[in-house]
Amino acid sequence: MSPLMKHTMKQPLSVITILIMVSTVSAGCLENGLFGDDKDNLSLASPTWEKGDFWEYSITIDDKQFSTTMVVSVDDDDSDYYIGAGNLDDAKRHAVLNYNPALGRVQMSDYAIYENNIPQKIADFPLKQDNSWEFSLYGENFKASVIDITESVAEISANSNSGAFIKYTFDKNARWLNDFEYTNSNGEVELIMTLANYGSGYTGNSYFCRGGDLFDEEFIGPDFGVYDTVFANEGHERYGPWNYIVYYLEADIGSSGSGELVLRDHEGTEVLLETFSPGTNQHIMGTVAGSSGNWTLEISLSGNADVRARIAGAIQYTYSV
Repeated sequence: MSPLMKHTMKQPLSVITILIMVSTVSAGCLENGLFGDDKDNLSLASPTWEKGDFWEYSITIDDKQFSTTMVVSVDDDDSDYYIGAGNLDDAKRHAVLNYNPALGRVQMSDYAIYENNIPQKIADFPLKQDNSWEFSLYGENFKASVIDITESVAEISANSNSGAFIKYTFDKNARWLNDFEYTNSNGEVELIMTLANYGSGYTGNSYFCRGGDLFDEEFIGPDFGVYDTVFANEGHERYGPWNYIVYYLEADIGSSGSGELVLRDHEGTEVLLETFSPGTNQHIMGTVAGSSGNWTLEISLSGNADVRARIAGAIQYTYSV
């Protein structure tokens, strides 16, 4: 065979070899992030907070909507940030409805929130794709994991063996949660929080009402119920007597319904009277003095009437920000 023929036959082999090498390199680039997904290398570090930082959320709970503002109120404690609400009514409502898990204290070292005085990490920093951890909230144990991440946002899903689950996102720019949605084991959405505004430089007072659940029951008419218990003088098991009792009533009264709710102290003195008129839908919140040790709740309903009564003890804290 002549040298010319040998050279000609080698050319196709060289072309094939080059094509294979180029294809291999290109595939490697796509898999390792030059043209494709590189989430394995992304991480979001813990934020930095200071006094006056605030977050305003839109809240949906029990089909009722309102807004809440959480404020970093103390940042010079040895271990915790103290987080208050922007107004006192908001703090009272949280004491009985318990909707913002970050109100109260947040641990400085890892931004864990407190549940029954035990730190719980709802975000395990640094956040990375597929990282998982466990925490307890709402009386449930959850296993959480980062299911999606970008350079600024991490999407987290937390699931309980009971079927309850929470989905929420951490936003690097907001330096806290962008949204938070809790669904109970019955598939009912109990809480939706959506970030509406955030910033720094908040000034004025903020408030926190440390709550303790005392009573939660729904009555459907025609019905009659009496609740008699000892709770106010015992107060919080760790922090002492309640400053007052917070009540939250939800009443759905049909056109043929009516009702009355009475709360009496240990001397039989009437401290709260609510009358429910036909054809009304109400959400009522208020407070009564918390010095009594014995309370009697009386409720009478007739016709098409549905009333849920929630009562909590509260210890109020006021911070100057």
